Amino acid sequence: MSRRTLAIVMVALLAGCSSATAETPPAAPASAPAGDQRPVFRFDATEDEKKAMAKPWVDCLVKNAGRKYQDKAEELIGKGGVTADDPKGEAALRTCLPQQPEAFDEHQRRTDLTAFRDNQREWYKCARAAGYQLTAPDPDTGQFGLSRIGPNGDFDSPAIQECKRKAFTD
Repeated sequence: MSRRTLAIVMVALLAGCSSATAETPPAAPASAPAGDQRPVFRFDATEDEKKAMAKPWVDCLVKNAGRKYQDKAEELIGKGGVTADDPKGEAALRTCLPQQPEAFDEHQRRTDLTAFRDNQREWYKCARAAGYQLTAPDPDTGQFGLSRIGPNGDFDSPAIQECKRKAFTD
């Protein structure tokens, strides 16, 4: 994974999803390519469920990049993968990508950008109405960030996560 790709992943994680939550995906279309069949976290998945879902991915990383990835599921999910400073890890990440779990919104961004933009727009409207100060949505993806962390909190706060849940699951 290049530094630019890692930066994009990290921005997406910080701006558009919370590592503390996961979403419920709709059924994948029958015509979806195999690469779109990565495991997808439910919105309300517990940390133990996330860790269990990530185990095959971590096992693959250990097999391909070494034991330093053993028991690192939470850390790796939080980082969005392997850091760019580890070439062997980068190669393993590419090999193990089909087993890497992802949040529903990230899956949707990869597989149905139109629906993702619509859901981002709904999330943005709800968050604005809840009093969050937000950056302007990206014109291509609809992704946005917080322009200021105020009394409502950050992207991990209950109110903005409820807005996200409504936008992506209702």
